[in-house]
Amino acid sequence: MLKLLWAIGRRVQTRLKVLRSRSISRVGSDLHIGARGRFWAPNEITIGNGVYIGKDVLVETNADIGDYVLIANRVALVGRRDHDFRCVGIPVRFSPWIDSKSSPNPYRNDKVVIGADVWIGYGAIVLSGVTVSRGAIVAAGAVVTKDVGPYEIVAGNPAQKVGVRFKDQETIDTHEASINSGRFVSSERGYEHWVIEPGKNSILD
Repeated sequence: MLKLLWAIGRRVQTRLKVLRSRSISRVGSDLHIGARGRFWAPNEITIGNGVYIGKDVLVETNADIGDYVLIANRVALVGRRDHDFRCVGIPVRFSPWIDSKSSPNPYRNDKVVIGADVWIGYGAIVLSGVTVSRGAIVAAGAVVTKDVGPYEIVAGNPAQKVGVRFKDQETIDTHEASINSGRFVSSERGYEHWVIEPGKNSILD
């Protein structure tokens, strides 16, 4: 009974966070947003199915977040252009925000794209204009300034490829086929496992 009440309470809290954010335009099923998550975008933020977003996560740019993404605590998705620091005679503290009437922003539509089945580690920063492709892993504390390929593992500042999640295409194909079948083993906390039915959503959508 307590587990059921806890689950209901968590879903209600997530729904309230989505409703409070005018920037989130679409969310899938089974979304979790941890405490103190903040979301703002010039245009919109979309979130897929089965996404877990940890505590103190900041999204301050346009973003498309795919299905089954895991975003750890204190991750930030941010715009790489915010203040017009080239204004002569004005301290950067008081410089106009890019996209104001005095400083129109040609990069307003830049966004972060996170593919399905991606894990972004604790405290990582991903800048706008970057695509983190499906199946990739971003190490804790990484600063991602350029695109990450499918199933790559990146780390560092700036983030560089340090490995791959699976060694061969055959393994990748097996992995994706299992997920796309609509039936696979799930564990949110790492110790309780159960089989879920996520529907017909494809990891490659």
